[in-house]
Amino acid sequence: MKHTPEEKQRYVDQLRASIEEGERLVKGRGQSMSPILMDARGIDGHLVLLENGIRIKRSDPMVFLTQGIKGDKEIPFSQIASIQIRKAGTFANGYIRFSLIEGVATERQTNDTSREENTVTFKAAQQSAFEGIKTAIEAKVAAARTAVPRTTAPHLLHGAAPQTFSYIDELEKLASLKDRGIISEEEFAAKKRQILGI
Repeated sequence: MKHTPEEKQRYVDQLRASIEEGERLVKGRGQSMSPILMDARGIDGHLVLLENGIRIKRSDPMVFLTQGIKGDKEIPFSQIASIQIRKAGTFANGYIRFSLIEGVATERQTNDTSREENTVTFKAAQQSAFEGIKTAIEAKVAAARTAVPRTTAPHLLHGAAPQTFSYIDELEKLASLKDRGIISEEEFAAKKRQILGI
């Protein structure tokens, strides 16, 4: 059975209204929702910068039609190991991908970024919004890293002077090497544990 464009739009509008009503009900139960500091809408999701983390929203009706029910996902800054962005081209979409610190459940990364739960794809016209939110998230992640108590960074104890380094830069380089197949998943995990001092 074929649907007319008007019927499809009516379905999308009804679904959007249902989602908004659900969000109002959650707020009405006294559950606090973090204020949105920044956001970027992509093809298969909506990336939201919150005070203590990010939210990848998959509840937009158009995303539901193409992606199915993935659900929203919140990731605290302390769990983000690296952020990768691939710029959109003339014939290819770009994406922003979040690699998480080991021990945090995630689905395996694949070559099809549209299927990854920690990835949002975007078009060239949306790219500047994603570049801006990436910069803001990196700043928040760096701040979260410096706020970590010294006892969780054993390599800084033993009387050594604090070093100027960035966990994020090192982990991004490692993730890039792993993605290109230069190092194995096991080597990546071992080096990541070493960098994080766990």
